[in-house]
Amino acid sequence: MKKLLVILAILFSIVFNVIAQENIRKIATWNMKWLGTNSYNQLDAIENVNLYADYILRTEATLFALQEIGATHSISDEPKCFYLDQIVDTLNKSISNEADKWEYVLDGRNKNQRLAFLYKKDMWDVTNPHTINPGSSYRHIRKPFLITVQAKGTNADLKFDFINVHLKAFSGADSRDKRENNFEDLSAWLETNTLDSDVLISGDTNVYFGESYVYQSLKDIDYKYLYDAEKTAIYEDILGQRFDRFYSSPGLLAEIQSAKQLVGSKEYIDVIKDNDPDEIVFFDQNISDHYAVVLSIDVSRER
Repeated sequence: MKKLLVILAILFSIVFNVIAQENIRKIATWNMKWLGTNSYNQLDAIENVNLYADYILRTEATLFALQEIGATHSISDEPKCFYLDQIVDTLNKSISNEADKWEYVLDGRNKNQRLAFLYKKDMWDVTNPHTINPGSSYRHIRKPFLITVQAKGTNADLKFDFINVHLKAFSGADSRDKRENNFEDLSAWLETNTLDSDVLISGDTNVYFGESYVYQSLKDIDYKYLYDAEKTAIYEDILGQRFDRFYSSPGLLAEIQSAKQLVGSKEYIDVIKDNDPDEIVFFDQNISDHYAVVLSIDVSRER
């Protein structure tokens, strides 16, 4: 009898773990390096559509915060990007059901460095996309882009607000001060605006190693920086930098911690490299100067 109970306990544990793993979704942040704009050494994006699509699929993420979306055109007054359209068309080639396809929303304010959210419609419902202006420090810089996200599917109870940011680049004191002011204004905005208790912030922060003080204002309102030990920038002069980051509100931590326990502390947040970082092949095509960073989250753990 005891042996039977042990076997049943093991089987129950296996079944429970499989079901729990099905509740894990992956969310990514990725700077696409002036998508659609041929800046100095970048190859024409249209030649690399398949590479973009392959990399997106390789991350296994179904919701992306994207930065540096370049050349745009308008369809029925809706912000669109021709090159992102081609990537999405490629992603959707083998998907016949319209409800299962990839879609994106693009901000209409940030000129040639726009922000976007790319998502799979059967996994996520995206509403209320809009640009926010947290304060005076954003007057001459890219303004954050916000959406409300509802997970879809069995056991998918998670709903959260998702803020996409792209802060001032470069390592000089002026740039650091601007990043710090950006975080201070965003933190003050978060305290005075009615958002869901679950809030995720991600994007290209351009925060260098040793500059953690610049986002102290987020820590002061109990937001947590989700640490990742791996580099996200691929160029030699900034090879060790972790520019692409996630920050979580206190309300979202249960969903993140649950995923961390299920997939492991080394896997719940991951930098998606092409291969050995000393032998970069995929990114030699100049499709980006950043790796995507992917966060696991448990969509069944809504409080």
